[in-house]
Amino acid sequence: MALKARVLRNGKWLEVSANELVPGDVVRVRLGEIVPADLKLFNGDYLTIDESALTGESLPVEKHVEDVAFSGSVIRQGEMNGLVVATGMNTYFGKTAKLVEDAKTISHFQKAVIKIGNYLIVLAAFMITIIFFVSFFRHESFLSTLQFALVLTIAAVPVVLPAVLSVTMAVGAAALAKKNAIVSKLVAIEEMAGMDILCSDKTGTITINELTLAEVKPLEGYKEDDVLLYASLASREEDKDPIDSAIIDKAKSFKTVVEKLNSCRAKNFKPFDPVIKRTEATIEESGKTVFKVSKGAPQVIAELVTGKDKEKMALCRIVWVIKF
Repeated sequence: MALKARVLRNGKWLEVSANELVPGDVVRVRLGEIVPADLKLFNGDYLTIDESALTGESLPVEKHVEDVAFSGSVIRQGEMNGLVVATGMNTYFGKTAKLVEDAKTISHFQKAVIKIGNYLIVLAAFMITIIFFVSFFRHESFLSTLQFALVLTIAAVPVVLPAVLSVTMAVGAAALAKKNAIVSKLVAIEEMAGMDILCSDKTGTITINELTLAEVKPLEGYKEDDVLLYASLASREEDKDPIDSAIIDKAKSFKTVVEKLNSCRAKNFKPFDPVIKRTEATIEESGKTVFKVSKGAPQVIAELVTGKDKEKMALCRIVWVIKF
């Protein structure tokens, strides 16, 4: 969560602790910051926000005026002002955390232990009833029969069963910890053991929420190196855009691409604009040749292409693949 927030008070921009924000405060958020509260955006061009902690989506989402930026999300691009509409547990993040905290269910393991306990108690009550009937007809001492029934009742109640099972699962948790699996609830071990099918959300559950460029499919007449070179030239590492970072990391594994990148210099760079949906860079190569490169949505790039290349673009549905 955010520790500090830039807030407008008494006509001055101040940096205060995030827990001091109240509804009605005007807050400015920008690249790299964590949204300190639920904000109704009202001034600025746009924001791209990483909401993976809230929604599980890997790619950042675009926010414009009148949209709400949720507390706990991370600003990837842009800078805007917003009005605080909710803080603390009243935020979207806080309500979600509260629901998780209040959610209490009885596991299959707990149901099984209760079922075993109830069965033994009923069985003990049935046996004690029979014993009292037999002792009555045999004219045995009521006190002796009562003592025997008490001993039988104590023996029948599974007092140690929960403790024994808890210790057993604790040993299992220790074994799982050695394999880098963290067990937050012991009953989860038995639940996982009795599972046939596990349905899980991908982001942050079975992945580390990082985009990786897996494969490049160039058009006819071009090589993989060419696509990576031009895509890298149309990217800027310092912007920390997840797609740009994936492209640049992949390009660094190609020696020929790295060599060409070192001979190129960006004279002008236009970052990704959600309106035109592409980036554009003016590149100077070896101090002589000047050309432009662009990277963005397929339909937008296709509009820039003419002639036979345009027909190729229409046939090429997938240019490159992102693997999670």
